Amino acid sequence: MTKYLKHILLVLYGLACLYPFVWMFGTSLKTPQDALANPQSPFPEGALQFGTFAEVWNKLNFYQFFLNSVFVSVFIIVGVIIIYSMMGYAFAKYVFKGKKFIYYMFIALLLVPGVTILIPLYINMTNLGLANTYIGIILPMINGAAPFAIFLFTSYFRTISHELYESAVLDGCNAFKIYYRIYLPLALPAIGTIAIINFIGSWNNILWPMIIVDSKELFTLPMGLMYLDSSSFKKWNELMAGAIITILPILVSFPFLQKMYVKGMTIGSVKM
Repeated sequence: MTKYLKHILLVLYGLACLYPFVWMFGTSLKTPQDALANPQSPFPEGALQFGTFAEVWNKLNFYQFFLNSVFVSVFIIVGVIIIYSMMGYAFAKYVFKGKKFIYYMFIALLLVPGVTILIPLYINMTNLGLANTYIGIILPMINGAAPFAIFLFTSYFRTISHELYESAVLDGCNAFKIYYRIYLPLALPAIGTIAIINFIGSWNNILWPMIIVDSKELFTLPMGLMYLDSSSFKKWNELMAGAIITILPILVSFPFLQKMYVKGMTIGSVKM
């Protein structure tokens, strides 16, 4: 009986979590009048308005916001993986003066709230002439990913047998070849984990782009959604259609990468 009760409670909890998405999708299919007249109901009255998605995508320039988000997210993910996998490899396999101090200084940055450095970060980006540019969005977000990415890559590379490294050295491989030919392919679960975390973080990030960007041509999807919400012609059905377009890539991609994410989080944390 207790087992069935737990399952019932889990199902009810799952339905409660799912309801906002059902309501959002249902509202996006309503007419503007229906969305205002029956805001609580997730079910449209009358014909389903699938044309709302096309209207938001084309007339409100959501395709440009989407491309901006893809561009920013891809460069952030690639930058984080390349830079911090090399740093994690160095921390895991080499001995050098100040290694522990430098490593723990990076890890200590996990304790620093990101909002505390927004003002100096904005001033520095402005002084460098990077305000209102793609680089101004991308570089600070790559930098912000450093503590966790270094921690995970270092932890993961430490689980790989050192004998493999020694064998590669005996075969004549240099340090960089060992890294990209042997260690990087073995670190796919860690790479997948870092890619998922940074994709979700960069795709949903609105605070930093909102601070550093004021040109509509550089808006990412969350900023476009905020623009849609604050515009004088706001319609609830269009706003919900924009929200669905914004979250759809995450909802589609995560189920396919879930196993890699879990494996990277568990194996990479076995050995320190």
